[in-house]
This record gives sequence, C-alpha cells and structure tokens, in this order.
Amino acid sequence: MNRALRDALLLLALTAAALALHGYHLGVDDQVIYLPAIKKNLDPGLYPFDAIFFLSQTRLTLFDEMAAWLTHTSGLSLEWTMFALYLATTNLSLAACLSLARRCFAGAAAQWAAVTMVCAVLPLHATGTLVPMQDRYLHPRGLATAAILFAVTAVLDRKPRALAWLAFAGILHPQMTFFGVMHIAVLITLRARLPVRAALLAQLPAWEPANPAWRDVMLTRTHHYPLRWPWYEWLGVAFPMIPLWLFARSARPRGEATRALVCRAFFFSGCLGIVMALVVSTVPQLERLVPIQFMRVLHLIYWVFFLMLGGWLGERFLRRHALRWVLCFGLIAAPVVYGYSFYYGASPHIEWPGRVPRHAWLEAFDWIRHNTPRNALFALDPDYLGPRADYHGFRALAERSMLADYGKDRGVVGLFPELAYQWRQEYEDQRGWRQFGAEDFRALQRKYGVAWVVLEKPGVRGLSCPYENEKLLVCRVG
Repeated sequence: MNRALRDALLLLALTAAALALHGYHLGVDDQVIYLPAIKKNLDPGLYPFDAIFFLSQTRLTLFDEMAAWLTHTSGLSLEWTMFALYLATTNLSLAACLSLARRCFAGAAAQWAAVTMVCAVLPLHATGTLVPMQDRYLHPRGLATAAILFAVTAVLDRKPRALAWLAFAGILHPQMTFFGVMHIAVLITLRARLPVRAALLAQLPAWEPANPAWRDVMLTRTHHYPLRWPWYEWLGVAFPMIPLWLFARSARPRGEATRALVCRAFFFSGCLGIVMALVVSTVPQLERLVPIQFMRVLHLIYWVFFLMLGGWLGERFLRRHALRWVLCFGLIAAPVVYGYSFYYGASPHIEWPGRVPRHAWLEAFDWIRHNTPRNALFALDPDYLGPRADYHGFRALAERSMLADYGKDRGVVGLFPELAYQWRQEYEDQRGWRQFGAEDFRALQRKYGVAWVVLEKPGVRGLSCPYENEKLLVCRVG
C-alpha cells in the first residue's frame, strides 16, 4: 500500500473516531448566527424582521454563501450538507496536523501520535476565550483553522501556496485569519533572525467612539477582558505556553531546527497577543478594539501545543507499542469525552441529519417550522439559549423571526455597536418574561408586531395555544 492511500485511510479512521468520541450537533451555539444566514441565502423570504442580527456578522465571510451553494448544487438537504462539511472539516484539520507534524518529527510513530493527540482533545476550550479547538458542529472557524495550519506548513516549505491558504481562511473567518497571519509573521521573523517587535501590529485602525448602549453590553462580556478572568483561566494560559518554550529549548540542541522554530514562533506570537489583549482591554482609548479578543491568539497555540505533545510522546514513549497507544490516548480522551458530554446532555450524542431529537424545545421548533406563517414574528424568553433548550437556537431550527435574545444577539452587538440601541430596546421590553401575562404579550404585538410566543408550562391565561408538549406551549397573540 502506498503512503498516500495509507494516509487517507488512517485520516478517515481518525475522522470517524472524532465523530464517535465527540459527537455532532446542528443549530447550536454559533450556528444560531450562521445557519439562519445559510437558510436566508437559500430562501430570501425567511427572517423578514430580524436578519440584521445575524447578517451583520456573516457579511464578513463567504461561508454562508458557500454552504448554500453546495446545498443547491449537490441536491442534498441542508442538514446533510452541513454534516458532510463537518466531516470534511475534521478530516482536513487532521490532514493539516499530519502535514505540520511531518515537518517537526522524523519518525512515523511521532507524526501519527501528534495527529491522534489532537483528535483526542478536539472539544477542549482555549481557556477563558470560550473558543474550543474545534466545535462539535460546523463552524467556519474549523475550516479556517485547517487552512491556517496548511499555510504554516507552506511557510516552512517556503512555498507561495501559503498565501492561497491564508486567502481561503480569510473569506471564511477573518478574525481567525488575523491571528494566523500574526503567528506566521512571527514565524517568518524568527526564521529570518530578525528581532520580534510589536511593530508587526503597530498600524491600528481608527475607530468611531463607542456609544453608551454598546458599553453597557460589553460590561456583560467578561470573557473579552482577561483581567476579569478567574485565576484558573490563567492557568489555562500558562498550560500551553510554558511547554512550548520548553519544547523549543530541548529541540534546538538536538538539531531539530524546524520543531524548535515552530515552538518558538507560537510562543512569541502568543506572548504578543496576550500583551495586546491586556493593553486593549485596559486603555479606554482602545475600547473599540476589545471585540477583536486578542486572547483568541491562544486558539492555534492549543492546536500546536497538543500536536507537539503528541509527537513528543510518540517519539519518546509510544513508538510502535500498540498497548501504550491505547492506554495513553484512552486516558487522555476519556476525561475530555466525559467532561463535554454534559454540555449537550439532553440531545443525542450524534444528531443525525433528518431526525428531530426527542427534546421538548426542538420538537416545538420543528412544529413552528411546519405550521406557522413564514413571515411570523415570535417572542420567547430572551434567556432561553442555554441548558433549557440544550443550546439550540430558535432562528436556526424554527426558521422564524424573533425579538432579540440575551445570548447570541448580545454577542453580535459587541461586534457592531450600531445595533446596540435596537437590541437594548427589544431586550428591555422582554425583561421579566417569566412574570408576563396576556396583556404584556399584546403590548409586544402592538409595538413590534409579535404574532406568536413560545411559553414554558403552565403558560398564561387568555392565549390560544395550538401546540403543546410536556414542557412548552406555542401560542397566538391576539
């Protein structure tokens, strides 16, 4: 068997293992933003009242247009397209890790141990940034990460294809690409033996002053401000940074120049990003740069750290001993799988396309999608997007407009201050939702045109509710 075929089969096996270990979900977390954008590309008549809350963010990327085009041209349902893209993203990310591992480690055991280590820990969050190494759903950040890792390999090979990989990442996720360019700039600087200077990012853009409503929103986004992180999140900062520096120091005397270079580059770029995060989040004149979230520089550092750790284990201890591989990666993957199994705990481990999970909120969303007018405006508890709904989004799955929520819509406002006043008004008009009566809902109807509400039982008197399940009611207003 030639190496290319063997590599393809092993990467497919690791992709299947990642799916089995970590699961797959649809319409959760950030897909509350991206999935409605894809659906609106496929059907422009959807979301007539509230599209600004997701299109403001997705206009910076071609991800939604790409997913919509693939759905249209493939003839597959959107659910199957998203699932296939998720598997392709995982496979491409692991292939990028293998490509980088082969530049850093000589032996096959070390190279594949590096990739296997990454596969085992994919859901881990990069400490207080709230960003996992790879989401358990399709996110443009996943594809952008794979492209950036391929770009790093191309830079090590001195190949111009690095620019093409960065361009591909840029049209998918500009923020992650910014950090990728930052890492690569430091890598090139170190290889050229130039001093690492913060001047790499000296040209900061000019910003309009922030409005008061936006400042109020940002005060609730504590993960944007690293000095407000609890102490244990700072342990998560040191967790990859110190070992990277040690890997760099130990590799240089043994002549492993590429490994040392990569570790040093990511250590210094990480330090640069951390310093910038602290400066931006404490200097009032730079407050408009806070949404860049410079601490997210740690995202790619986690990828490189686990790749280096896996390769080091493969090189020093695992080698070709199958039992050692099983014990090592079993012990590493088990707590990760167990720890993250509670996050979407009310949903199936793998949400297979075309199946509605047996969950009250998702069943209600499915009924709404099939039985209410496409142009209807809904209201529901603005704090619904959490454990109660198992982090599944209303717009993404019900395909209907809604008044602003406190979860993801607030996050979009952090990026686009011009939305702050609208978001604050809609959110304030829904405060005290759990004490609302029929007249409060009619007030929302008079002000915004709300025609339907989703209520948790026992509901309220005076509303007609054509759908109910064990937890929820879907009711007409008026």
